[in-house]
Amino acid sequence: MLFTQCINHKGLVGLAASWLKRRRPSNQINCTEVFTELVTMNNTGEIPDVIGFNYWTSVVVEVKTSRADFLRDRKKPFRQEPIKGMGEFRYYCVLKGLVKKEELPNGWGLLEYDSGELVCSLLPERMKSNAVEERILLLSALRRLKSRSAKLR
Repeated sequence: MLFTQCINHKGLVGLAASWLKRRRPSNQINCTEVFTELVTMNNTGEIPDVIGFNYWTSVVVEVKTSRADFLRDRKKPFRQEPIKGMGEFRYYCVLKGLVKKEELPNGWGLLEYDSGELVCSLLPERMKSNAVEERILLLSALRRLKSRSAKLR
């Protein structure tokens, strides 16, 4: 397995955020609001690399740049009990060849970085998400936006 791509975690997070905002075929979800690495005081400790929302659902993208990081991620409590995790649709975003489709948790999709672009290799299935934690994240984002706009006045 040889990775010739020169991209880091931050770069993949940015690409995944852009990918979520892009208009795509109807079998793939686009989001109007997307947040990256938004740290909140939630109950599970989950900090999604990318989370997006549209009027009917939420999507989480977890970026992994090493196999060790991918394997560690599977041990987190909100991965062990998926109903505690955020995102009704969930993707892993990795360098092409880092993860095999059969290694993914049930229902997860796969985005692979190859030749300078993200390619959807596997569509996710819809699953129950932790709506309370998602609201905590959204309220935190709104408070930050409100605070920034108040400082600009």
